[in-house]
Amino acid sequence: METFAFALSVTGPIFLTLLIGYGLVKVGLLRESFVDDASRLVYLVTLPVLLFTSIFTSKAELAEQWPLLLAGAVGTLLTMPLAWLAARPLERGDRSAFIQGAFRGNLGIIGLAWALNAYGSSGLAQAALLMAVVTILYNLAAVSLFAAYRQETRFSWSRLLREIGQNPLIIAIVLALACRELGLRLPEILLQTGDYLASITLPLALLCIGASLDLGRLQRSSLAAVGASMFKLVLVPVVLLACGWLVGLPGQSLGVLFLMAAAPTATVSFIMARALGGNSRLAANIVALSTLLSIITASLGLVVLESILS
Repeated sequence: METFAFALSVTGPIFLTLLIGYGLVKVGLLRESFVDDASRLVYLVTLPVLLFTSIFTSKAELAEQWPLLLAGAVGTLLTMPLAWLAARPLERGDRSAFIQGAFRGNLGIIGLAWALNAYGSSGLAQAALLMAVVTILYNLAAVSLFAAYRQETRFSWSRLLREIGQNPLIIAIVLALACRELGLRLPEILLQTGDYLASITLPLALLCIGASLDLGRLQRSSLAAVGASMFKLVLVPVVLLACGWLVGLPGQSLGVLFLMAAAPTATVSFIMARALGGNSRLAANIVALSTLLSIITASLGLVVLESILS
């Protein structure tokens, strides 16, 4: 019973905040223009600040986290070809949407929020480092898919490096690690200001995700959308947890790895599906379906994991 209560304490507040965002749009208190501006503010300003402050002020050392980062990287690399194989029976126009939806998780918002709820600031710092590694792999896969499904476009290392180098989340994480290694001490007024900005990140981002949900799309969900959602919410966590177990991760690290792996499909997969000329409706269905189902799968998975670890 205590394990189940712990799982609900991690996922429940996230689900309720999503529902509030959805409800605020329905009653007209949140408008599309505000959601667009707030989402941009989160991505460019407050989320990078959150990642910087959580890593910079964390007592965890990067060298101690290499097993977690290794498990996350290897597990992600294993799920990518599996997603490609699973998409083979689909029509060519549906494959890019399926593949992106099957492995690309919403780490920056849902994953971080779950890790913070479950393990506090130390879990958040671990999740931020893991997100940096996995995000680079996501970008590599996205550019590769773009080259594979758009014949007129070739794979470009310069394009990949440019996208990584311009990613504000990766920039914030690298800067935080560099400042820590150099032993810099930031003025308390800057850290306090950073805390103010960081504190609005997850609630605002979750409201925006909830406001962007279109539950009407769920009625049009296909077997492909269900398959991609189950791949993301069940197979991906199992693969990453297996990697974590093989490298001997301790309990909290396994929990962080699971929560990040169990995050639903990232909304950027919808954008990538459109860029790839794929089925954008399928991509939207995967995002909506996986977001709602993730509350159930993550809760049950966390119950099982905590029961095994206890």
